[in-house]
Amino acid sequence: MWRIVKVTGIFAFLILCSLQDIKEQKLSVKMLLLSGALFMISSHLFDQISYGQRVAGMLPGMLAFVLAFMTKEQIGYGDAACLTVLGNVVSVEILFGAIAGGLFLLSICSIILLVRKKADRKTTLPFVPFLTAGMIGQMIMQKG
Repeated sequence: MWRIVKVTGIFAFLILCSLQDIKEQKLSVKMLLLSGALFMISSHLFDQISYGQRVAGMLPGMLAFVLAFMTKEQIGYGDAACLTVLGNVVSVEILFGAIAGGLFLLSICSIILLVRKKADRKTTLPFVPFLTAGMIGQMIMQKG
């Protein structure tokens, strides 16, 4: 039962973040904080994940914060916060798989837009919708 609630919560969070990222090109700090707190509390209550695994799960998000700073927000702080929130409830392997899948889909989309001359190298695309697709792929692969 907890797995169904957890997966539903993850996808509700990602879909809300995706819609906001597409529409506003930024993520709500309040939504990220509230979701992060809810995920952290529920994960502590219902998941049997060690402290080390939780820290490892948040490392991709922490690395993204460093990259956001170093690249002057070419990678957004909202994306980093979203990854950190997800790191509370999914394993680092699942999160890295979702990131890799999202980046792969983002690169395909970018190539298509460049070839069709709908974008140039300065065009920014929201990452969270692609991360959502990557997470869907990870959840499908984890079922089997």
